[in-house]
Amino acid sequence: MLVNQIMSQNLHTVLAETTISVLSKIFDDVSYHHLPVVDENNVLLGIISDRDVTQNLSPFFGPDMERDCDRELLNQIAKDIMSVNPISVSQNSRIETASILLLVNNFSCIPVV
Repeated sequence: MLVNQIMSQNLHTVLAETTISVLSKIFDDVSYHHLPVVDENNVLLGIISDRDVTQNLSPFFGPDMERDCDRELLNQIAKDIMSVNPISVSQNSRIETASILLLVNNFSCIPVV
């Protein structure tokens, strides 16, 4: 069986300059936990997870607790918190190959390019 038979399709991609505020909203609206980070030519630069975003958000949001430094965190961009140079597979890779890469590297996802 090949990767293209089980891979998720029609995913969002984000640019390296996408803010954490926008990333957070995207993750709130989708059912998956990782986003490919691409350049203007749609070349894969990195991968960002919902956990990467959550770890870079302040717990002090809201009108009663929010501080200036908390609001500034929302302006961080994807390239500052993404995992760079991710290992990827092609659509024609065997599922066994992708599985081994996931297990050996302790990944929770692998981009298909």
